[in-house]
Amino acid sequence: MLNACMAASRLCGEECERHAGMHEHCRVCADACRRCEQACQQALNNMGARH
Repeated sequence: MLNACMAASRLCGEECERHAGMHEHCRVCADACRRCEQACQQALNNMGARH
């Protein structure tokens, strides 16, 4: 699930980044997507450290 979330967040962030210069809401969305992708990666890292 975390890998799927990371992929979706990455793709969404890339798409929103294309429009971020023209639309503030796209910049905000791109930032949120990057934070979500990073949070998923951190969760995966934390899970791996426990096993």
